Amino acid sequence: MFEIWRKNIWQNLEIVRQNDGPALATIVSGNETDKAFWQEHLTRNRRDVFRADGKTLIHSVCEGVRKGNFLGTFNAWLDTKQAIGPSIELPQVALMSMVFGKGKRLSPFTQALGNRKPAFLTPMRARASQRAKDAGAYIRTVDLSNLYANLWLQHLRQNGFGGLVVKWGDEAIIPGKRWSQEKYDYRQVDAVRFVWKTKVTETLAREKEWIAIDGQTGTMKFQYARQDINSLQQRLGQLAGDAQEVGVNLGSLAISYDFLEVALAILRDDLLDPQRWVDWDPYAWIALCCRDEAQWQAEMAHEDKIGKTGIRDLLRIFPDFYPRMAQLRQTLEAKTGRPLTISVLDFGEAFWTDMGLHVALRRNLESLTVDSPDGAISRELFGIPHDRDPNGNIVVDSQLPAAADIRDSLIIDTIIEDKASVIHGGVVIGGRHRQLRMPEGGSALFCAVDKLTFSGPAGIAFRLIGSTFDIPAGGRYTTLFLPEGPETIVANESIIDFKGESYSQPILGNRLSFEEAGKMMEQMDGRELEARWLAAWQSRLS
Repeated sequence: MFEIWRKNIWQNLEIVRQNDGPALATIVSGNETDKAFWQEHLTRNRRDVFRADGKTLIHSVCEGVRKGNFLGTFNAWLDTKQAIGPSIELPQVALMSMVFGKGKRLSPFTQALGNRKPAFLTPMRARASQRAKDAGAYIRTVDLSNLYANLWLQHLRQNGFGGLVVKWGDEAIIPGKRWSQEKYDYRQVDAVRFVWKTKVTETLAREKEWIAIDGQTGTMKFQYARQDINSLQQRLGQLAGDAQEVGVNLGSLAISYDFLEVALAILRDDLLDPQRWVDWDPYAWIALCCRDEAQWQAEMAHEDKIGKTGIRDLLRIFPDFYPRMAQLRQTLEAKTGRPLTISVLDFGEAFWTDMGLHVALRRNLESLTVDSPDGAISRELFGIPHDRDPNGNIVVDSQLPAAADIRDSLIIDTIIEDKASVIHGGVVIGGRHRQLRMPEGGSALFCAVDKLTFSGPAGIAFRLIGSTFDIPAGGRYTTLFLPEGPETIVANESIIDFKGESYSQPILGNRLSFEEAGKMMEQMDGRELEARWLAAWQSRLS
């Protein structure tokens, strides 16, 4: 599996070098300031993410009113087509990246980024697109996600698919299969679902949607919402046929240009209705798979039986949802002259990079310092070398005091002056420090602090600016560049509930709650936030 993941990582990077990435990428966000931020950012980074020649057209879309990712897909595609006009030929396969998400569970780091979770900086440098020593010259999670989708787009295009890949903006997924070693044909396909074919377990049944697959044709038979394992297995057992397979839904998808055009015609009024919104998963797919109204009603009756309310909740805001979906399916079938065909692409046991939760982020960063298989693959993913110095350190473009006690650590683009610094098993990226003490590890990402001390393990400082800080075990520290000036805000890994008072009320001595801070920061232009932080970062040790 290690070799498969590594080869797939390399292939994504080679696609960029060979200018074989998408010619069109639509970026979808929720407000005008985000729209401007992402347009500028993806345009600047497209040489690292899509094509080395920079010839990827970036079109940023503001959804404005909540539509959900199902209606939102067609709303954004309509905007894209109107923007590029009829004179520009559509590429065989285009990309749409959804970059919503305030990242409450990564507070206060996402507040520091203006409530833009997919803007979180990774340890991967953007070598082609920006100056090597610029602290902003790093790949963000949205870039990482899009970069490692190049293989998906190339695979679909080379096997005859024509349409749009729709993916969520902060998921980087490396397939655990080499698709080039198998035969595929997507020429007569309306959509492609991405799955991991695996056994049903109690946890996966409860936390993931499942797709039933015809093992002979490789097409989707039905989708099932999250439910307990007994209920799911009973539903799967009702399917006819001996060739049945099942897979966990991985979320992202591909839809044909014919599907897009028919949906725009059928759903135009719904796109204009500010009260209507719906996601793809699970009910858009369930409705598309239902043969008739009776089967749709049977699905609602099953939900009633097991205590779920998803379909009834949907019908309160979209009462004619199933008739619309039936009309969409019938019109598409009339256009193509064949039944609706949804192919299924198995990713195998994929390698995921999760940087959206505090514990997952910390573990991901810690893995970069160790010589485990996961650590080696993580370094490959972020383009980090494996070579170590005599003290077990991986050091890239950094200035460190020779007498400092630094071992078993990862240090990139960092300046540390004081020989009293101590770093054991730490991760330091883009640092500017006179003295840095991390005797029990920790991560300091893009910080400029004269004296920074981690007094316990598992701490993370992100874009922290100032004179002196002492970060306790599990601490999370960052600097908000508020209109009235910079302000430190903190959290801790031990906080796992960001829905109640821990989010809406100030905690841990913070002046602002995470909710208040988020509302203030998201009103600011993201480009201005970046400029303020960069100016403060560059002023340290200058």
